[in-house]
Amino acid sequence: MEVTTSIYDKFQTVIPSEIRKHYNLDKNYIIKWSINESGKTELDFIKKIPIKDMIGRYNAKEPIDSVELKHKFKNGEL
Repeated sequence: MEVTTSIYDKFQTVIPSEIRKHYNLDKNYIIKWSINESGKTELDFIKKIPIKDMIGRYNAKEPIDSVELKHKFKNGEL
């Protein structure tokens, strides 16, 4: 499938309906843009996951001190 779109003000564009339908895209997706080793642009459609759905899904390899992390963030160390 090959579809073209225009680039508008502020470099915005539209995801063609054929692409949206093919990938079942809605407003809960973001687009990850990358340039591969051969110089071609690639797009990945990534579904946003609400924070409440992330709880319990991921584990840290090491314990995290959230107070220390907050201080580092405030001090611009992160």
